[in-house]
Amino acid sequence: MARSFRLGGLAFLLLSLGAVAMSPVTRVVELLEGLSKQIDTEAKAEEDLYETFVCWAKSIIGQKTRSNAAATARIEELETYIKDLEAGRIELTTERVDLEKEIETLRGDLEVAAELRKKEASEYEDAKAEMDQAITALESALEVLQTASKDKKTGSLLSLRSSLGSSAASRTAEAASLNLAISLGEKVLTAGDARFFQRLLTGEVPEHDWKKLNRKATFKMSYKARSEKIEGALQKMLDTFKSNLKEATEKEEEAQALYDKLNEAKGDELQTAEDALTKMEKETGARGLSREQSVTEVEELKTQVADDTKYIEQ
Repeated sequence: MARSFRLGGLAFLLLSLGAVAMSPVTRVVELLEGLSKQIDTEAKAEEDLYETFVCWAKSIIGQKTRSNAAATARIEELETYIKDLEAGRIELTTERVDLEKEIETLRGDLEVAAELRKKEASEYEDAKAEMDQAITALESALEVLQTASKDKKTGSLLSLRSSLGSSAASRTAEAASLNLAISLGEKVLTAGDARFFQRLLTGEVPEHDWKKLNRKATFKMSYKARSEKIEGALQKMLDTFKSNLKEATEKEEEAQALYDKLNEAKGDELQTAEDALTKMEKETGARGLSREQSVTEVEELKTQVADDTKYIEQ
């Protein structure tokens, strides 16, 4: 069609030239040759343009085909991801790990604290038992000694032999307690006083010593002073044991109260962490957001694939 148009134009040109003046044949030939070259050039340009269009179309189709394939793969990936997300096979935060670690630490702290409290309580009970025995022994010894002194009205511990001789055999428990008192006395008394105290409580003082004590002599007063000295030392030791027991009991009560307070606080923290692990609010929120974004992306990709498929089929 374009070629016919050009030939018509050539004929018109020739007529115009003929109407104006007659031109040489060479001029006509030159014009024809020029027109022929122009026609070939334009034809080539049109051909190149067509080929370019065809290449562009193929390129676009190829791009859309590849993008559709990628989009389809992405859709499958996202759909699998959404299913895993809904099933809980994927976690987006470290909330579970953090909470499990916190729970493990809290439980460990509670166990350590409980073991320590148990050990401290056991040590206190052992110490208390020893102090109770010591207090009982000293009180028994002082009671026996003071009773004997009161009965004799001499203030002397040397008159205990008759008192102990009639009761020691029948009071095994008291005898054991007095033996403990003797052992304790050895820690605070001089060697001589401790031996003197032992003989008084066990009735081992020789007969002739007792007879000497009944005499009105100056050494009798030294025995009385010695007896009172021992009694005072035992009373001081008794007061010390009672004071130590009171202090230990107060410390034990304070330690138990502190443990109860800390145990309650740690227990509350543990309960909070366990509740948080059950709810997993951060993880749930992150999953919900990620799922929403993934679903939106799937819908957009499906729309893209559908539109590109229509374009390719045109």
